[in-house]
Amino acid sequence: MDLLKDKIDLQRLPGHVAIIMDGNGRWAREKGQDRLYGHYHGVESVRNIVEAAAELGIGYLTLYAFSTENWDRPGDEVAGLMELLVETIRKEVETLNKNKIRLHVIGDMDMLPAYARDELNEALEITAKNPGMHLIML
Repeated sequence: MDLLKDKIDLQRLPGHVAIIMDGNGRWAREKGQDRLYGHYHGVESVRNIVEAAAELGIGYLTLYAFSTENWDRPGDEVAGLMELLVETIRKEVETLNKNKIRLHVIGDMDMLPAYARDELNEALEITAKNPGMHLIML
């Protein structure tokens, strides 16, 4: 990362980067796996992106992770995505704090299952005073 970072003009980086997270299911299918396999591997990419963006000094990173259309997916896939969300937040909130990243959620959290909403609200509280990059989940 340091060699690549040395080639980047940090003065020309955008203040806000937004990413539409798409294609994990197709990637998994190409590998002969189910869609959730792809979603779980997508978390690794997100982790790398978040850490790199924070290190580079990006002020705001928005991840478009779950649209209203996603509720129309098969029930087991939606349930798996909610479990993945909760599991990821639990594992990553300490790292967010360590890197001074503040988590935000935009969108209708009331649509989420109570256990997912509770986990997100806890992470929002834990990171609320962090002065670094703003990580916005949509």
